Order: sequence, then structure tokens, then C-alpha cells
Amino acid sequence: MKNKYMSFCLFLMVVVLMACNRKKTPDSCQGAICTAEFRMHTVYLKDSTGADFIPDKVETYNTNAQLILFQTTAAVPGMNVYTVVDDSNLDDLGVNITNELTFKIIKNNVVVKEAIYQDKADCCHISQVSGADTLIVN
Repeated sequence: MKNKYMSFCLFLMVVVLMACNRKKTPDSCQGAICTAEFRMHTVYLKDSTGADFIPDKVETYNTNAQLILFQTTAAVPGMNVYTVVDDSNLDDLGVNITNELTFKIIKNNVVVKEAIYQDKADCCHISQVSGADTLIVN
């Protein structure tokens, strides 16, 4: 009985902490009904010859220069596309405004390419506003 009570208390604490973690969600999003789809803003990386460019990692930063996404492998197996931002980053973006994101491509611990993207986030999903779908890394 004591373990059930402890488990319930721990579960309740996690739920409360997660609810407190939503930074920029406006009151207007309370009760919003979202679809089950999961949106990703991805970019294809290639070198100047047109071959796939394989970075060591890619990083995305928000307007506050906070790292919000980090990847060491392609987002889609078998394709050389990497995620700039996706629906899991909603709490890192301002809702119903255009967010400027800095996407960094890193090889051998050096930033070899940096691109600026603009994305919007509503209460449920992100959407790309501007930025190239393919980046050429020299």
C-alpha cells in the first residue's frame, strides 16, 4: 500500500512540474484541441559537388541563444535531412509570433555553416516561415 501511495505522489509531482515548465504558452492555448500529427521543419545538407554532407552534429538555437535542438544523426534514416525544429520544441518558441532560429552545422568541432530560419508556433504545431530547404556546405 505504501509503494502505491509513493508512486502516486511521485507521478503527481512529475505532472505538476511538467505543467509548470510550459514557458510561453498563452492562456488562449488552454483547452486547445490539437491533431495527432507531428510536424518537423527539416533541411537537406549537401556539399558543393551535390553529394550528401554528413556533419558530426547540428544545433538549433532560439532568439535567446538557448540550444533547443541537438542532433548527431539524420532525422530520417536513409535520407540526409536534419531537423531545424519540430513540435517537441513548442515550449522553446513564442506562440503566434515569428521566431528566428539559428541552425549550426558542425564538423570536427568547427561550425562550418550557419543559417537563419524563421518558424511560427501555434498552440499545437510549428510551421516554417522562411529559410532554405537545402543547405550547401563547402
